[in-house]
Amino acid sequence: MVLSQWIAGSSEEAGFLRLVLDHVSDCLVAVDTSGTVVLINQPYCRLLGGAAEDFVGRHITDVVGPQTKLHLVARGEGSHVGYPLKVRGHQLITRQVPVLQDGRIIGAVGLALFSDLGTLKRTFRRATQSELALPQGNKPWRSRFSISDIIGQGETMDAYRNSLEVVAGHDIPVLISGETGSGKELAAHAIHAHSSRSEGPFVWINCASIPSELIEAELFGYEGGAFTGARSRGKLGKFELASGGTLLLDEIGDMPLHLQGSLLRVIQTSEMVRVGGTTPVAVNARVVCATNQSLPELARVGRFRQDLYYRLGVLPIDVPPLRDRDDIEFLARQLLRRIATRLSAAPPQLDRNEIISLVAHHWPGNVRELENVLTRFIVTGRLMMAAAPPRLQQDADSASRPLKQRIQSQTATEIRAALEQSGGNKRRAAELLGISRGHLYRLMREQNP
Repeated sequence: MVLSQWIAGSSEEAGFLRLVLDHVSDCLVAVDTSGTVVLINQPYCRLLGGAAEDFVGRHITDVVGPQTKLHLVARGEGSHVGYPLKVRGHQLITRQVPVLQDGRIIGAVGLALFSDLGTLKRTFRRATQSELALPQGNKPWRSRFSISDIIGQGETMDAYRNSLEVVAGHDIPVLISGETGSGKELAAHAIHAHSSRSEGPFVWINCASIPSELIEAELFGYEGGAFTGARSRGKLGKFELASGGTLLLDEIGDMPLHLQGSLLRVIQTSEMVRVGGTTPVAVNARVVCATNQSLPELARVGRFRQDLYYRLGVLPIDVPPLRDRDDIEFLARQLLRRIATRLSAAPPQLDRNEIISLVAHHWPGNVRELENVLTRFIVTGRLMMAAAPPRLQQDADSASRPLKQRIQSQTATEIRAALEQSGGNKRRAAELLGISRGHLYRLMREQNP
């Protein structure tokens, strides 16, 4: 018997159940396997501003909104506990689980665990820190910027901001590509701020700044005593901290190869296992990745998983480099005012020669470099384009080489370093690189390090 047939029955048991559910203080709704509403209680009807007959028979996304996952749960695509859902201006904390009969899914039910954030906060305040076992920080993980903070005008910037708005409306992974200093993290903040997860946390981690042996514990957390030096009570990872919100994986191209498979599994299954743990943990975080590298080329030479790249690249965002924009003068004047306000100084005026200099500069450091130049201008009164440091100059000189050659050169350097560290032991070198020995041999033949 399908869920709708049982609920529509005239038995005393079914009638009593509907009466009980109407007296439950929290919102409840049930759908069949097609996502059609078959039952909704009176508290939910009051929240939605209608009667049960206004909603029964309609698809759940038409009743609640596109951010619900209940129709997906009814199709067997997992469950969601503690899932934030914004309905008619009310932020609900929900439990969305399948309904089973004889081991077969016949629908799904959504229940508001907390009908508003105030109730949730009061509950948390009543619980002690030891009962919650949550780390206490000085400030929450929140996004600090929105699309309105992205300064620029003209077709290029209008199209860029519009692409961020479009991407923000779809709760799937995002890949942000752009040069150093172009504003990739700002784009990630904006996507989160304009998404259905905007009330949730915005958590970030830089994959290039954490040693490879520690990044797994940082991402997935660990159980107490999982390794030497671990906290006795364990630690939440970034995925769990980002529950109900967004996790930014910055410099994703530098993530160790052996962890990329674990990341792919988390994205596909919404589950993970903590370091030292044995039980899967549900994950409810949107993944946004940023990189200044060419992931397709990294995938071609074996330094990035192709399947992970395709999974991340559904909604790609390319941040325009400053030299390709036609609004440098406008941007400079806007930034001058902002920087001057921050420094409690009067914003200086740019003359025509200074504007020509700004427009003519190549800006290898993009907007970040422009901000540094303008800050120096406010402090010293002189507009000076700093010469690139020797390492940056080397990078600029090598930029004229094809991207393929640059990546091959970097790969050869890493192989040489691994072989030196392992004393020439190729098996150990492959382990250090996070690849198979056969893969190492293929790269050695290609790179000839």
